[in-house]
Amino acid sequence: MDHSPVPRVFVGVDRSIPGLAALRFAVAEARRRGTDLHAVRVVSVLTLTETSEIDAAFEEALGGMPADVVVHRELLIGSVAETLARRAHNPDDVLIVGTDGAGRWHGLWSRSISRDCLRRAHCPVLIVPGPQMAIEVRRRRWLPHHRELISGLDFDAPIPQS
Repeated sequence: MDHSPVPRVFVGVDRSIPGLAALRFAVAEARRRGTDLHAVRVVSVLTLTETSEIDAAFEEALGGMPADVVVHRELLIGSVAETLARRAHNPDDVLIVGTDGAGRWHGLWSRSISRDCLRRAHCPVLIVPGPQMAIEVRRRRWLPHHRELISGLDFDAPIPQS
């Protein structure tokens, strides 16, 4: 008798643009696999509004809960990447998370949840980028600020010796 666990689809839920893209992808993946979807919201402190965040994310991403996929809403407390990886622990599970496409440079200065999920998970992790427009908007917001910071620097000046 085969006692292997039923493959499950997990998605980290937040209401960012990449998070909503991941949610849409996760619903399609659950349909494709013919399995339930576990919509997991991870927080550091539980508040009364957190329970409605999952429903709000489905509303924003899909216009509401899908009628043809069984959705299990899960609210967990802890570190996001560690908690998601611990929840999707079977090798046949799949964990789906979004990324803002900030790239390697950004990853040097801040923690990447998607990268941490890849390191910690014992199942396949699908990283869904946000729409290209969202990536471009973020890039354009970032560049002017940093151009101002470096505009006063003379890159041709000799480096002072100590």
